Amino acid sequence: MIKWAFNFRAWQPTRSEWMFCGQCIQNEERERIKRFVFKKDAKAAMAGRLLIHKAIADCLDIPYKEIKLGRTEKGKPYLVNKVQGSLSFNVSHNGDYAVLAASKSGIIGVDVMKYEVRTSVPQFFHTMRRQFTESEWSQIQKSTEEREQLKTFYRLWCLKESYVKALGVGIGFEVSRLDFTFNTEYLEENVVTTDTFLKVDGVHLSEWTFEEHTMDNHCIVVAHNQQNTTMSDCDKESGRKFEHFKVLQLNDLVQCASSLCDPDEEFWEQFDPKDEAPQIHRKTSS
Repeated sequence: MIKWAFNFRAWQPTRSEWMFCGQCIQNEERERIKRFVFKKDAKAAMAGRLLIHKAIADCLDIPYKEIKLGRTEKGKPYLVNKVQGSLSFNVSHNGDYAVLAASKSGIIGVDVMKYEVRTSVPQFFHTMRRQFTESEWSQIQKSTEEREQLKTFYRLWCLKESYVKALGVGIGFEVSRLDFTFNTEYLEENVVTTDTFLKVDGVHLSEWTFEEHTMDNHCIVVAHNQQNTTMSDCDKESGRKFEHFKVLQLNDLVQCASSLCDPDEEFWEQFDPKDEAPQIHRKTSS
């Protein structure tokens, strides 16, 4: 299995870098990235596409220039090319990181959430309460500290999103149908936890594995279903030590990339003046 991460918030692209990255993705995705209001969102989307292209180029015998990606009706990217073998992949971005998980066996989903501090935790929980089962809510409330409650919330939300994204069913899925139970109460940095299990509508789904990671104040979950699949020698999961996410640099993403079009000056001119992120305005006393 491939597990990669890229810190898009730390990336401050130069003109030549941004234009070259734009040349390495399909025209419809380049136009989509142009529409983002803030740089952080454009960079996250760009990183996601480059991660997908790299994974396909590394794992399947397809020349970079011939890779063709599409989107399902629910918006999940997929490989259009008809090739021998298969590769299930999924990307997510939040906080500082864009992440990708990919495997040649089964189906896969990934989600990442940064442990963000919120100003009104009780109000936030009240809004989100119906998305969780009674047992999940008990797990969130187990600690008396809001910080720990939030971390458990983000952990459960990543678990739910990773499963829904693996299925590719989009936001219409009622995540309250999902009931996750922890065997390991708290996640540890640099330790991969794999003993959380899932019930859907009360039925235990033993064929699913959930890899839980914490990295640089982010929670990352990989949902993987290998039922009824034949694993290749290079992608066997049985008895394998679960690896951590590998953090890539820009050079890693574009090392084997090829230009798909001519340089687009407008792509840089639209990106450069944008704010990095929304500005937080605070009232000051006069």
